Amino acid sequence: MGACRPKYTRDLRTLPKAELHLHLEGAMRPGTLRDLCRKYGLDVPRIPCWTDGGDPIPLDECERFSDFSAFVGVYVAACSCLRTPEDIRRLVLEVSVDLRASGVLYAEIAPSLTYYACHFGSAENALRELVEAARLAEDETGVVLGYIISAERQLCPDDAVDLARLARKGAEDMNINGRPAVVGFGLHGPEEGHPPGPFRAAFELACGEGLLASVPHAGELPPGPGLGARSVVDAVAVLGADRIGHGVLALGDSDAMDMLRTKGVVLDVCVTSNYLLNVVDSLEGHPLRWFLDEGVRCTINSDDPLLFGCSVLSEYGVCRHRLGMSDEVLGECARTSFEFSRAPDEVRLRGVKGVDDWLETDP
Repeated sequence: MGACRPKYTRDLRTLPKAELHLHLEGAMRPGTLRDLCRKYGLDVPRIPCWTDGGDPIPLDECERFSDFSAFVGVYVAACSCLRTPEDIRRLVLEVSVDLRASGVLYAEIAPSLTYYACHFGSAENALRELVEAARLAEDETGVVLGYIISAERQLCPDDAVDLARLARKGAEDMNINGRPAVVGFGLHGPEEGHPPGPFRAAFELACGEGLLASVPHAGELPPGPGLGARSVVDAVAVLGADRIGHGVLALGDSDAMDMLRTKGVVLDVCVTSNYLLNVVDSLEGHPLRWFLDEGVRCTINSDDPLLFGCSVLSEYGVCRHRLGMSDEVLGECARTSFEFSRAPDEVRLRGVKGVDDWLETDP
């Protein structure tokens, strides 16, 4: 289906949003990555979707990733240069500033803290530094933050159980301005060869009694030929997913679509990421609109701005101009981002009202 002209063109910057699918290290500014790599004598990686001057390359001119190698190289570099509390505080503050510039009121951010915990003595110490950084950033920017602690599929499931314990501690014993610091537990990494079954115990520990939201990635890159939808079904059936990062490979599979609808599972969708990682053939062919038409609730997110040269604001623009989504549909996605978040009630209600107010303004 080709893109059509959206019905309205209100200012997307003023549309209140929550961002629910954002990797902390993948949101590092390119200039910050260069600064920190030089600070520690690390090689500065090539950043595919940004100019040397720090400007995003137009999406149609961006180099698409043929595999994960270039992607992983930049991400590992971003993690490798987080070595002091000052590094973490700089990163979290800059991410918060960039979120505010996109009209974000609330964000759930996923740090890959196990990759730099060694510099802080333990994963718990690293998380405590992240929590303090979030408190300081929130005080300065007004953007309300919560963390999602995530296991990696390619690592030992026993490590996931340890992270689940840490996630519970982050929810019960650590706070950001009086709120639980950790709000969700996720599962990242390659789906191929890494089914969710071995991680069931970690999710039951972390998300039992509804303490944390279950937010695994699934249905992004298939674990095998024709198995993308199965990955989505398993994320719900095995891990009790409340929301799924990506999930786009569920489209066209009746079992997967029925499960998403009947259980009310939300997809945290990242259009540019899916395009540049060749999950979809074209921007216009991205299935976000089809999911919405089929009654599956979805949110719009940026995933890894450092890797993809995007922001949540630009993602809303892509959805408007390339997917042909009207202001009413964009507003519904923004409303969903608040309603299905773990934001404090006051922020959730303020966000939903702000979306309604935005839609009531003249285009």
